[in-house]
Amino acid sequence: MVNKVKAGKPKSASAKAAMANRGKFDSKYTDYGEPIHYKVAAAVAPLSAATASAATVWGDTLTDCVPPAYALRYRELKGELDAAIALDDYDACTTLSTSMIKALKVMNQKAREDGFKPPQVDGHIVEWKGKIYCFLASGDLAAVRKARPTWAVYHLSDVCAVLSVRTDEMMAAVVDKFPSAKIVDVRLYDDEIPFGHD
Repeated sequence: MVNKVKAGKPKSASAKAAMANRGKFDSKYTDYGEPIHYKVAAAVAPLSAATASAATVWGDTLTDCVPPAYALRYRELKGELDAAIALDDYDACTTLSTSMIKALKVMNQKAREDGFKPPQVDGHIVEWKGKIYCFLASGDLAAVRKARPTWAVYHLSDVCAVLSVRTDEMMAAVVDKFPSAKIVDVRLYDDEIPFGHD
């Protein structure tokens, strides 16, 4: 017995395009950017840790406390790194990340040698998605906000109030099962979908 395969209809242009683009990321259907190559992510991870560490000490003031040539070179390296990331050039990312880590150390040392001190707050300074946040344990909120107008300054009790409304029950359930869980992103949606829990 011979099985004959019946020829199907020719594939449409959209079906051919879908097959040709299979496995490729198309960002037009999402607000997420292009995924970063894993080697690029590995190359910039030490820099991410170093900049986060510097931000906890200096906030966004370090480049203001060094000579202009230092600050300019750091910004040039940052621009070159951004371009290398966009091109998935992980070798360049490695070199540039290493240079930027060295630059942070040099700027920290130079700023201190020149008599500059990191901002003094009784609390915690952190950089999150390009913005500096300051969480005060005590002190004058208005004075810190006036001295650092580019920072988002909150008292720790403000943070607790916001978190208790939004995440207390959910996070309690999550950390019960995953003790090292962290909030990495929050998105608020404006849809009013009744779930029958009201």
